[in-house]
Amino acid sequence: MRSAVTRALAAAGASVLTIGLLGLAPGTAHAQTGALERGTTTKADAGLALKAGGFGTQVKGGQIPGGSDETAYISLSCATRTGQQRENHVAGAQLPGAGTVSGITTKLWTTKTGGAIHSYAQNTTANVVLSESPLGSIEISALKSLSHAWHDEKGFHAETSVSVAKLLFVPPVGAPQELDIPTPGQPIEIPGVAVISIGGTSKIVNDHAGIANANVLHVKLIPSGTVVTVGHTTARVLDGIKHGTFRGSSAGTQVKALDDNLSSNRNPLSLMPCQGTDGEVQTKELAGVDLAGQIVVEGLRSSQQGTQLAKKSVAMERGSIASLNLGGGALVVDAVAGQANVTRTARGKVTSNAKGTTVGSITVNGEPQELPLNDPIEIPGLAKIEPKVIEKTRWGISVVALRITLLDGTGAVIDLGIAQAAIRG
Repeated sequence: MRSAVTRALAAAGASVLTIGLLGLAPGTAHAQTGALERGTTTKADAGLALKAGGFGTQVKGGQIPGGSDETAYISLSCATRTGQQRENHVAGAQLPGAGTVSGITTKLWTTKTGGAIHSYAQNTTANVVLSESPLGSIEISALKSLSHAWHDEKGFHAETSVSVAKLLFVPPVGAPQELDIPTPGQPIEIPGVAVISIGGTSKIVNDHAGIANANVLHVKLIPSGTVVTVGHTTARVLDGIKHGTFRGSSAGTQVKALDDNLSSNRNPLSLMPCQGTDGEVQTKELAGVDLAGQIVVEGLRSSQQGTQLAKKSVAMERGSIASLNLGGGALVVDAVAGQANVTRTARGKVTSNAKGTTVGSITVNGEPQELPLNDPIEIPGLAKIEPKVIEKTRWGISVVALRITLLDGTGAVIDLGIAQAAIRG
């Protein structure tokens, strides 16, 4: 008599799931996806905003409250020309608290085929092994996700396709058991191990946009509640650009150093959509970042706003932190904010400034420093402090409210209050 676990794991032979090429009439799938071969790679003005992005895996929740970085992540945030190509790949990676992944490639490209403008995102992941439970592990093979959006003389369009070749449950003892691939609305549960469901595909098509989104699988690991997303892609083609395309980003902090243990990407990172935010202020927050116990940053925040008006477009990016503590109180910095502001008129005139950039207080070994700082100051043996590192460009401005360069031999550079904004023609 089979156990409940065995009954739950019963599976029929090899199964391949394919969902999508949504919204296409029979026989049109090959004609559209074949644009990769026939489309020109020559760079040309599209007259539209083209976006794409994707990753192999992402881990969230459970014992990973902040989530893990996406593997093989790449993004084309805003292109206005065809012939753009991006790629990222990872041979193998650890998934914190979840397992391993290998053979991941994410590709993005934009093409022009006849009079049609296309945006593509594709992710392929060779193998995912999730091994959190003592009851056994899960092996998933040959996952693929494709998102495709385009515009032609008939308007905007979108399609998606996802597939999985094989799904195995590997118990601690005994032979692996092949499982049926889950179907939409019908997840597979392995008692005490995981719930596996189709990640889902979606599309938005209207008079102003074609948007395609796809995830191959979501796997919820039962012991911890951790959720692993596998095979994400998104592709967009949009109109509505009036005076130029928005560019920009903001973050509370970034650390660069020769020692990888003292490095951190921009957090929390906000990226400006190429059409702006329709006047809405969008915000990301992070309670804190602790880098090897040496640099503690609290109250990180990034916000952005992009507005298109009849006679002008306006962009704002703002990155801030509540406090930074370096070396157990040797250097304490409070209330730092960097802000980048850009305006572009209908005639193409661009103006920019850093209004809103502030530094609240700086304390060195318990001694408050006089503010505002107009020039860099050096604390012998500890750090060089540079306030308001600002660079203007033809289209906008970049701002670092406070730059701290450590003088301890690590070569670490800590940027606080990071903001950059531009509106290109």
